[in-house]
Amino acid sequence: MRMLKMLILPLITSSLMSGLSSMESKACCRMGVLTVTYYLWTTFIAVMVGIVLVLIIKPGTGTEMESNRLGGGLVMTSADALLDLIRMSDD
Repeated sequence: MRMLKMLILPLITSSLMSGLSSMESKACCRMGVLTVTYYLWTTFIAVMVGIVLVLIIKPGTGTEMESNRLGGGLVMTSADALLDLIRMSDD
C-alpha cells in the first residue's frame, strides 16, 4: 500500500507535465494561472474550515485540570515544543 501511495505523486506530476507540454504557450499560461488560483482558494477554504472547527469544538479545554491534578503546573512554550522536535530528530 505504501508503494502505491509513493507512485501517486510521480504519476500525477508526469501526466500534468506531458499534458502541458502538448498545449500552446498561451493556453499553458492560462492553465497555470487557473491551477494556482484553485490551489489558493482550496487552501483558504481549508484554513477557514479548520479555524471554525477549532472555535466550535475547542480542543484541549479540559487539560488544565489534568495537569494540575498530576502536580504538573509546568508551562510549555512554543519554543520548548520546537526544541523537542529538534531533539527527537537526533535519536
